[in-house]
Amino acid sequence: MTQPPIPPAPHQGFGPPPPPFGPAAPPPPPLPPAATGRRRKVLLITLALALLVAALGGGGWWLWGRGDGGGSGSGKPQAKPPKTGRLDSQLDWLVTNPDKDDQTASRGKGWTTWFANGNVIRTRTGNITAYDIAHGKQQWNVRIPGTLCATSRRAEKDVGVVAYAKDGSSCADLMAVDLRSGRAKWDKKLPSRYGGGYTDMQVVLVNDTVKVLSSSESATFAVGDGRVLAQPKKDLLLNCVEYRNSTKGTALLSVIKCPHDRMFIQRIDPGTGKDIWTWKVPDGLKMMGIPSVDPVVVAVAKVDERDNSSDLITLTPEGRTRNRISLTDNGNAANAVFSKDTVYLSTEGTASGPAGESTNKIIAIDLATGEKRWASDAGGKRVGVPLQFLGDKPLIYQYAQGDEGGRLVTLEPRDGTPTVVKRLPAESAREEREAALFGEVYFEDGRVFMASGLGISSPHLLLSFN
Repeated sequence: MTQPPIPPAPHQGFGPPPPPFGPAAPPPPPLPPAATGRRRKVLLITLALALLVAALGGGGWWLWGRGDGGGSGSGKPQAKPPKTGRLDSQLDWLVTNPDKDDQTASRGKGWTTWFANGNVIRTRTGNITAYDIAHGKQQWNVRIPGTLCATSRRAEKDVGVVAYAKDGSSCADLMAVDLRSGRAKWDKKLPSRYGGGYTDMQVVLVNDTVKVLSSSESATFAVGDGRVLAQPKKDLLLNCVEYRNSTKGTALLSVIKCPHDRMFIQRIDPGTGKDIWTWKVPDGLKMMGIPSVDPVVVAVAKVDERDNSSDLITLTPEGRTRNRISLTDNGNAANAVFSKDTVYLSTEGTASGPAGESTNKIIAIDLATGEKRWASDAGGKRVGVPLQFLGDKPLIYQYAQGDEGGRLVTLEPRDGTPTVVKRLPAESAREEREAALFGEVYFEDGRVFMASGLGISSPHLLLSFN
């Protein structure tokens, strides 16, 4: 999730091989200071190399958002800040990684974490497991009858959906899970025109339906009973195909992929399914993702360059180009959060100080003008990335560094002045770093959660700080 000083951030596609516009993977955090010892450095370098390998074949989703395609901070900030709890936190509980020594765990893709009914729910290669938020005790477990291929990035009405492959075959099955009872709700075969599974998949929950999209075909299911509601008969070789969805709340954007690398974005009315407007990706550019749905922001790159977002294009509510923002020296779109008028990005980390500390900046850019408003070090020699909003303020997670735990910091939208809202304990800095290194960080109801990634030999699956 952070920008390392060395090496440059890796890039991740939706599946092997990377598609023409795969999003950038969250780069690993910087190496700790020399004082932590050579052995620790070797371990982190080894893990960093593992991420570079995984990035070439993993199921990336960062530029399609931490919801079902909507950016992590896309849309309006929360009207009211949630409770932040005490300033000095402690490691409340942790869950040992049951897949730590399982050599097949790295085969799974598209893992995610859901929060529902007082539980934190984790999808893994072959299981979906719920742990109660208060104590970390397992509440239920659902076996996936195969290997995980993709998940809905969010749960809807106590339902989560996963796609999987049976017996090492292609991804051809879809299962919905009731997150309240901890039981499989239904299990269906994916309808296929070509008799095989889906490749380069996305699973989206929207408006009581499940949409499964791929590079060549798609299908829509009813959330309640898994009935197939639609299976478009479009052929990518002859026509256009719906390739990705981005959604948040009532906003739904559909990405249309056409022959000769032409791409369009349509805003869809979720109730009627009718398109409201259509926007064409400009010639000479390829789309990397949609980091924000409301306001609509598209990450693009030049077609003849490596898969790395070079610009953000903002659109008006009517679907017209509003502004183009260069990302050169302005940070990484993969970690951006958006308010109505501002994007907050993290820059690459640089080494500084005698102990080899690493630091970066958070940059605020005006979406209307493209002008940089300010750059903030968030109050410390650390590497930080935006997570979400607390009220109207961007919330930044700063990685544990050396023997110090991580921090959560809010920034004033006006000038970037930092305020520390959470200090994580020094005693668990190593465990925190191992979990957050290639995983995800969540802030839910005053608690900080760390969820490690699939295929990474982290000793812990989940950590909770209160």
